[in-house]
Amino acid sequence: MNRELVSPVLVGRRTELGRLRSLLDQAVAGEPHVALVAGEAGVGKSRLVQEVARIARDSGARVLVGGCVELGGEGLPLAPLTDMLRAVVRSSSSEELDRCLGAARLPLARLLPELSPGSSGPAQEGSPTQLLEYVLGLITRLAATRPLLIVVEDLHWADRSTLDLVAFLVQTLRELGVLMVLTYRSDEMHRRHPLRPLVTAWERVRNTERLELERFTRAEVAEQLNAICETTPSPEFMDVVFERSQGNAFLVEEILAATDSGADPYELPPSLRDVLLARTETVSEVAQRILRTAAVAGPSVEERLLEVVAGVPEAQLYPVLRESVEHHLLVVDEAGHGYAFRHALTRDALYDDMLPGERARLHAAYGAALSADPTLLGEDGNAAATLAHHWYAALDLPRALSASVQAGRQASAAFAPAEASRHLERALQIWPRVPDAIEGAGVDRIALNIMAAEAAFGAGEPNRGLFILDQVLAETAFDLDVTRRAELVERRAFMLRALSRDREAVRQLQDALALLPDGEAKPIRAMVLASLANSRMRTDDMEGAASTARKAVAVAAEVGAVAQQADALITLGSVLAYLGDGRGELAALREGVELAERHGLHTVSVRGYTNLSDALAMLGRFAEAAEVARAGVALAGRVGLASSWGAMITGNLAEPLVRLGRWREALDLITESLADEPSGTFAATLLLLRAEIHLWQGDEEGAERDLREARRHFGDGSELQFVTPMRYIEAELARSRGRLAEARNPLRDLGGPVTGAYARYVWPLLWLGMRIEADIANSSPSPDSDTAGERDRLYALARDVPNTTPSAHGYAAMVDAEAARLDRRDEVAGWQRAVDTTRAAAEAYPLCYSLFRLAEAQATDPATSADRTSATATECMLLAERLAAATADDIRTLARRARLRIAPAPAGTAATHPSLRIRLTDREFEVLGLVAEGRSNGQIAAALYISPKTASVHVSNILTKLNASSRTEAAAHAHRLGLLTTA
Repeated sequence: MNRELVSPVLVGRRTELGRLRSLLDQAVAGEPHVALVAGEAGVGKSRLVQEVARIARDSGARVLVGGCVELGGEGLPLAPLTDMLRAVVRSSSSEELDRCLGAARLPLARLLPELSPGSSGPAQEGSPTQLLEYVLGLITRLAATRPLLIVVEDLHWADRSTLDLVAFLVQTLRELGVLMVLTYRSDEMHRRHPLRPLVTAWERVRNTERLELERFTRAEVAEQLNAICETTPSPEFMDVVFERSQGNAFLVEEILAATDSGADPYELPPSLRDVLLARTETVSEVAQRILRTAAVAGPSVEERLLEVVAGVPEAQLYPVLRESVEHHLLVVDEAGHGYAFRHALTRDALYDDMLPGERARLHAAYGAALSADPTLLGEDGNAAATLAHHWYAALDLPRALSASVQAGRQASAAFAPAEASRHLERALQIWPRVPDAIEGAGVDRIALNIMAAEAAFGAGEPNRGLFILDQVLAETAFDLDVTRRAELVERRAFMLRALSRDREAVRQLQDALALLPDGEAKPIRAMVLASLANSRMRTDDMEGAASTARKAVAVAAEVGAVAQQADALITLGSVLAYLGDGRGELAALREGVELAERHGLHTVSVRGYTNLSDALAMLGRFAEAAEVARAGVALAGRVGLASSWGAMITGNLAEPLVRLGRWREALDLITESLADEPSGTFAATLLLLRAEIHLWQGDEEGAERDLREARRHFGDGSELQFVTPMRYIEAELARSRGRLAEARNPLRDLGGPVTGAYARYVWPLLWLGMRIEADIANSSPSPDSDTAGERDRLYALARDVPNTTPSAHGYAAMVDAEAARLDRRDEVAGWQRAVDTTRAAAEAYPLCYSLFRLAEAQATDPATSADRTSATATECMLLAERLAAATADDIRTLARRARLRIAPAPAGTAATHPSLRIRLTDREFEVLGLVAEGRSNGQIAAALYISPKTASVHVSNILTKLNASSRTEAAAHAHRLGLLTTA
């Protein structure tokens, strides 16, 4: 009797299904959720998920399902993502596909070639970080049109890259109509399982819920049997089935199938393995052979491949396959071209029951078949990885070596460096046991070690990469030619830089360079020189970096090493900008960027945009810096580097906007970039800039909050470009709160040589230090005994800090003016010079502050007329109100005390914009208008072409600034304040 073994109705699980339905409803309403569905093998996880998927489709949601595939104890890289991409392709029109994929089409074609059939092969550049951004962008665009259910099954089999992708999505899916359901076997979760710490962390995420599926009760087993058999089983039969299955839904089906095949229910073997094997023994001998052959292939196998390996004539194969399907051992796969075991437990039992020699022979047969015709694997397969698995399991080490290297190359190109690392390290293990290994691998041992080290680095394990390189350097200490040793050392220096061991990298590279024949132009010499120039710049050896970079450029150009030539030009231009006045030095930087872009070297290009915009900002060419940075941000977004390098360049874009006084625009950029959750120094850069604006606008709590978060991201770093702004913010917070003695503390150990690279970060701190001393001197009738000493110390430091840019000139003048305020001498002249120099530098806040101090000094100067003082105060007020700076309150207080007449701002100017009264940014003003129209976050995002998560951040900021508890209240406040009636 070959009846359907799966219950036509869902048995039990009412509580779990109700909860998943509720989470789906919330996702449809725009609130994303993650559901972790756990349970032992065979307990019914897939059946529950199928029911949820049916409900989702009926509600109009898009459903994307992908499963992790286990092959020889290892997961195929990014198998669920490939499944989902294929589903998107097959369910979307060409126009919709273009809109959803955008710039990600070509990179994602590395995983699914049908996305771009005409592409010429994998791109040379790519990283897991880029893949994460491409996938997040795709999901965001898909969810913008209709709700989305994402299902990843069998996560316990996931490869490292899939786990990284899922972990990223769990953390970043915000304000999207997405429900993500993840299933895994709880009985597989041993203490060292890589999924275990992730699940523990996910359970602490607010929008994540874990559902543990228990075994069926006796009543539920009776319900399951009733539904399958369409009759009520006898109590005796029920007792036997429940006793043998212990409530496991799959085993209930297997026991029922065994009795259907004639087995005595009272004599069924009690162990799980024996029950499963007993089921396979009910079919013919030929069918059993086909099942064992299929078990060696993995959870599923293509029909053509099975036919070739099994060696069964076509006329005999189909009856045997039909027999296996009718006995519910195999099922036809979704594509209709192959067969899968109905449950992995059956496949595992068959595979484990085979003799070692039988397994090895079948693995070898699969290897031979796929080597002869890789298309036998079908469109879902990864031929290189599958061949590596089969040849290794067949103990055919020469072929396993070749296949492992190829699999490593393909995994690297397909955004799966962790899997590439696994394949390449296996190749390294096999290498000593393979004669003529170079011929089989297609690379020599040194190149293979470098490939493995780079894969480990790409997988986020630079220490592992360093270990691999150290090992091969030690093993080949006496028999390695200088060129190959230099190549290894250069890669080792790259790892050292990633670990912030820059000085060690310099020493290593100098030693390697000394070994190379002097004056001989070769690609390896260009590589070492370019790497050394970069390392020297990072250690603040600017003269050495410039000299080395020039040599690197010349050698690279001579040998055609384009990547090294572009990289060295960028280093050279950056160093020269720090050393000189910038009039001609930026040519090298621009040349490096253009060369990298022309040859599609995206990472080098983005580094170039970062360094060029930074150099322009340092030189006070703020408008140019903003233009270059904006182009860099756009490039980073196109190539999938938005949350890493893109965040850094956004900081480089925000900084010149801040200096130019375009604070509202800068705040929008920072807020929207932080909504993408960058980390490390990328986040710290943005947070410190925003903290500065908060300080200048009088928002001490906001500045303190951003400072605390920046420190968390920065960790134990010591770079001046981060440490100095942190000290500035800490000191200014204490000063603004009246704790002047405490405000001195962050400045106490300010000393040591400061080069041109870091002068721009130190000058604001020197000015603030002198301001604090002037505040102390003016807050007490008797002079502070330490003030004169601090003034002299700060002056001495200022003499040692380079003063070569307009910005530095402005801050130096402000230091002098604060000293004049401290001594109560020549204040008007001092502050007039500060106004003139900060105006020339186009530094908005220093100009605003200097105007206030000039007006203050003029108000007490008998030689200055009231009209002139009022004109200074009016200019200061107009600028302060445009910036929404706290200086506006200072100038109002001065005007009242000195009885100054401040002319009102002309109607319709930016300073009279009503949103300035509550410091709304331009984007927040747009969002507020849509909130008042009753739009949801998703609708706001669609209207403004931003992510729903970013829209949510803007709405939260608006509620805070309007002191409103709800969107409705915010809209009412906005109407009352006139924020929505003035354009």
